[in-house]
Amino acid sequence: MRQKKVYWVWGLFPFRETNFLNEIKAKVQSKLKSPFFETHITLTGPYLNIDNIFLNKLKNFAENNSAIMLNVGGYDFKQEIFKSFYISIENSRRLKELRRNIYELNNFDLANNYSPHISLSYGNHEIKAKKELISNLPELNKPIRMSKIALVEVDEDINLWKILKSFDLN
Repeated sequence: MRQKKVYWVWGLFPFRETNFLNEIKAKVQSKLKSPFFETHITLTGPYLNIDNIFLNKLKNFAENNSAIMLNVGGYDFKQEIFKSFYISIENSRRLKELRRNIYELNNFDLANNYSPHISLSYGNHEIKAKKELISNLPELNKPIRMSKIALVEVDEDINLWKILKSFDLN
């Protein structure tokens, strides 16, 4: 069962990539209604509690780690609210290493079922609408740069995804 009010660490993107992704997300959400959330890739969590010690560790982590390139797999969807429609991301060695290093700052569920993706819509949507949508979206043929990490408060009961603090990767 998912915890309703928790904290997660997200990866965020530079201005140009964010704008490109937001344009795609707007097209998707014009067809598949969704609550608002910032464009991101979920990296780690959930954390039931966080403190200033963890925030300082996260800040130091960002200062000592560089931005990474995420290899794009393409558009995909599932019949799950938080994976309703998304861009799949390759679970590369560098991404696995980044997650493992964050795990060492403050343990979370490091299960092998991590499926990296950039969500474009949350909700319950018809498969037919999702399939039709894919052919109307731009091709994804370049890696996407992840240049920040952020601590995010999530309360799914009220559709809240609030970035509390973000840190530029070095």
